[in-house]
Amino acid sequence: MNNEIVYEMGIRISEIRRAQGMTQETLADKLNVTPKHISHVERGCTSLSLPNLIKLCSIFGCSLDYLVLGSLHDKSLSQIPMDLINILHSDDEEEKTRLLQYLNIYTELYRKAKNK
Repeated sequence: MNNEIVYEMGIRISEIRRAQGMTQETLADKLNVTPKHISHVERGCTSLSLPNLIKLCSIFGCSLDYLVLGSLHDKSLSQIPMDLINILHSDDEEEKTRLLQYLNIYTELYRKAKNK
């Protein structure tokens, strides 16, 4: 795999893991690898095997497209700012609730504007 892709993928894995409040050790246990291997993955020195990438996607509820390419398969969804994606992947229920409230307000305003 291209070194730049491996490096960027490592950054995304690290961001998702941290947003979930998970340690490298915990992720390593879930993937049956060493914490040192997770560290190397996150620094872009190596990558996870395909089965472990798929397992990681399942653990974090993200797509393989996002991990490998940095975008979502759906072009419109890939335009969602990373800050919002990080909130959705975090364990911070208060932030998730606040985001949902903002989205509900936006949706209501959008409907009203559309019906004028």
